[in-house]
Amino acid sequence: MNAWMGIVRMDMKNMIQSPVLIGFNTIFVVLMILSMGFLTSGAYAQSLDAYRYYAVSILVYAMLNGAMTATNCFMERDVKRPNLRIIHSPAGSFSIYFSKMISSFVFNTICHLLVMSGLVWLLGLPIDGRLAGLILLLMIPVEFAACALGILFCCVYRSEEGASTLLSSVISLGAFLGGTFFSWEGLGGTMAFLSKLSPVKWLNDAFFAMVVDGASALYWPVWLGSVGLSLLSLLGCRLLFRTEDYL
Repeated sequence: MNAWMGIVRMDMKNMIQSPVLIGFNTIFVVLMILSMGFLTSGAYAQSLDAYRYYAVSILVYAMLNGAMTATNCFMERDVKRPNLRIIHSPAGSFSIYFSKMISSFVFNTICHLLVMSGLVWLLGLPIDGRLAGLILLLMIPVEFAACALGILFCCVYRSEEGASTLLSSVISLGAFLGGTFFSWEGLGGTMAFLSKLSPVKWLNDAFFAMVVDGASALYWPVWLGSVGLSLLSLLGCRLLFRTEDYL
């Protein structure tokens, strides 16, 4: 346990000292929300509604992009070299990849909670104490599933570059079809149906339903789906991870 926690602390220290990772998970997210809200504010009856729409959809997009934080934490060149000594430690192979999931998950969650808190204050999102708790409970499995998926892709491709490139493409395509950047509902039945094929659509709808209406109809399907994806990713890492990938 002490060895495992030592790896987590080392990973957290590396991420906290990275201005790129901090900026990607905070400043970049806020700038995207403000930019998209400004560009589309004329299409809404109240301009503030545009900012609120993108506050939710872009934050979901940021949670999914947390997978790239995990790939960086696991196999980025400057991180990979110091982690070589972990191979010869008594921590075991499970601790190596699981610690990366935990540390990147904690880092991403803290960053995105800070962003959400700032948006609640700036945009007046109607999130009270109980609703904030429900949103946090839904964020947790989504954040962890994204990180676990990032680590799994590293185990498959054995490089940060390959894993990040494919993940970024898949997440961006899913976000595009899922209505992150604009809603497909007004483009006809066919496009609306295609949008529903994207898992991001269900994530967006679940968070929108809670923030706007306080409804939780999609809460448990999304929660259970995220937990299931996390377990499958853990199983995949167990089957595919090889310590020689660090060499």
